[in-house]
Order: sequence, then structure tokens, then C-alpha cells
Amino acid sequence: MRLTNRLCAQHIGWHFKKHWLVQGKRVPRETGAAAELLRLAVPVRTPDDLLKPKVERRMLDFIGTGQGPISEANAYSNSVSAACHSYDDNSLLIGGLAQAQVLTNTIEVKEYPPKIEDAIANQKLPNGIDRNIRNAILSAHVLDAEQVKLPKIKLIERPAFNLPRSYGISHERINRLLVNKLLYEIEKLAGHSLTVRRKLLDNASFRTSLCKDSDQIGFAINANKLVCSNRAIDSVKLKFNGNLPDLYPMKCTISIPKKHVVNNGNFYPFRTEATCSHPHTVFSFFDTNLVNTHGSEVTTSQFHARTMLKAFVVAVARAKHLHGPSADGDLLKPIVVQSVQTDGRTFHFGVFQLNTLNISSKNTLKNYWFHRESYELFSKCGHEAGRPQLENYNGDIFRILNAFYCSS
Repeated sequence: MRLTNRLCAQHIGWHFKKHWLVQGKRVPRETGAAAELLRLAVPVRTPDDLLKPKVERRMLDFIGTGQGPISEANAYSNSVSAACHSYDDNSLLIGGLAQAQVLTNTIEVKEYPPKIEDAIANQKLPNGIDRNIRNAILSAHVLDAEQVKLPKIKLIERPAFNLPRSYGISHERINRLLVNKLLYEIEKLAGHSLTVRRKLLDNASFRTSLCKDSDQIGFAINANKLVCSNRAIDSVKLKFNGNLPDLYPMKCTISIPKKHVVNNGNFYPFRTEATCSHPHTVFSFFDTNLVNTHGSEVTTSQFHARTMLKAFVVAVARAKHLHGPSADGDLLKPIVVQSVQTDGRTFHFGVFQLNTLNISSKNTLKNYWFHRESYELFSKCGHEAGRPQLENYNGDIFRILNAFYCSS
């Protein structure tokens, strides 16, 4: 077909693509200039010889002077004498709460301290508070505008099958939005007189170490949300008797791997003279993708153990911050830290009272862990026929959280 103006206007893009493709394959014709230059002893070079000159590499062979590979056992010989058990946010105790009790020399009390129990039973909340909490849950789980690629979903029956990736609100953002909105509602009820004595801190790091029956254990955790107070929480004066669980034939450090840690000292994120330096409540977000070392799902007991160890590490770091990093005996004034763990739907509340830093099995003085079973905030939260839907809302969680915040 003859290339007319109309045809060129209609196929101009395709025509020029083909034109450049044909012109790009043209081979320069031999003119005899190169042969004439060579006859006159004039060197001829191609553009590649000037733009990409060839560099001759000299091969050097050293005998006996190369540094050999350093083994992992000797990599940190200058910083630590031996590897120690290391517990962090990605660790899970395979024995659950029973292993955590033996590890921290702690007695389990299946109820909250009397002051918190009375506060939960006697508190009076406004009529519209449940509506505000429902809106907060929907805002965090459904109505937020963030859209990111969510983790892969695997089918147990078909582990090699790749399901389509879904987009939505990230798990960490859901937890942070939910906790922030709940604390906002609590602060509105508490008033300025109480909130001025509290400070909030995001992503606070704690690091400490203890010796358990000749085993050195290092702890390094991160508190996703930390509530601090200008005065410490009063300790429980009651005495509780009980025996530690029997883990035989397991050892309490069975699922805590040994690692070489460069800096295993004590770290507390506040100075001693700071106004609000007392730890009050630790909020931790549970990662739903966290699994055991052998690949099984996390049990309820392991979930509870993680809540307790968060409070334990914060209390130990605070005790060594006050009494020195070498302190390892009984405390004259116990340290009380409240702990809350959630995955966005399940909440677990507990109160840890640190009576002694000596977690040896021979020590008769025990630490206390007050807690109940986990609570479900709702059974279903999502879109139903294109509308946000929340089913089986549980208002007891907000009442417990309010009592924890007002505790002093």
C-alpha cells in the first residue's frame, strides 16, 4: 500500500519503529580507507578500543600470608568469654507458661491484684463509651486507608500452592491504631489530673542479663508501647505460697538458643533523675507469623508466657538501673510492672511483681505473676455485603484496660 499522508498519520508510530529497526541493521560498506591507512603504516582503532580499553590484570599469588576464615566460636573472643542463652522478641518458650515460671522463679496467681479487681468491679463508665470503642475497632481493622501487600497465606493440605497475594492494612498498624485509640478513650475518662502523671513511649528497647543455675541468660526485648508514671506502682503486700512446675526431663533454657552477644549489659531507656521514669504498663504486639522452632503454631500457654517475660525483662532492667548492673539479690522494695499483649483481637493482661533478682531454683523467695485467661475483643470484624461489620463485641477488655491505666 502506498504511504499516503492519511496512512502515515494513522500508522506513524508503527512506521517509525519499523524504519528505525531497518536502519539499525545497516552494515557499513567497505570503502577501502582502512586498507589504505594500513598500507601507510597508520594504526586503525575502533571506537570500542578507545571507550573500553583492555586492562591486563596481574595475578598475584601469596603463600602463607592470607588470613584464614574465623570460626563463629572465636569471632567474639575479645568481647565475651563464652556464648550465653539469648531471649528476644522472636523467641518462644516451648514449655509455655510453666517453663517461664521456672526460668524466672515465679509463682502463678490466677487473678489480678486486689486493687485492680476492686477497680474493675466498681468502675462506672459513660453510656456512649461502648459506641466509641466499636468505632475505634472498625477504624483500626477496616476503615484505615493503608493498603500494603500482606504476608503469604499457605494451605496445609497444599503447601506448594501459591495463593494470590492480598492487600490490606498491615498487622503492626492495626495493633498500633487500636491501642492508641483505646488509650485515647481512657485518657478522656481519666482527666488531666491523672494523664499528666503518665507518659507514652513507642518502641522502647530493654536489655539485661541474669544467671540461672550457672547458665547466663541475656534478654533483649522491644516494648511496642510503654506507659510510664511519675511514681512506681504499689506492691502487693499479701504472701502467696506455691510450688514451681516440674519440667523434667526438660531444662528451663531448652528453647532459648545460645548466641555470642557483643554487648550484654543492662539498658533502660530513661535516666534515673527523669520525672516519669517508672515503668507502668508494657504493650506488646504479637506477630501472627511467629511460629515455634519446629514449625508448629503458637499455643495459648506460649502466648501467656510471652506476656509475662515482657514484664519480667522490664522489671529486671529497672531494678538494675536503680541498684547497679551487678545487683543479683532480693529487693527491699519490689518492682511491679503491668503487661498487655494483643494480636488485634485477643488480649492478655497480667501484673508482674519482681521480689528478687536471684532466680536460682534454691531461692525460697519467689516472684509473683497475676493474670487471667485471654479475652476476645470480637468474633468477626470486616466487610459484610460492602458494609463494615463487627460481631460479638466484648466490653470487658476496655474496663480491664481502664483499671490498669488508673492503677498506681
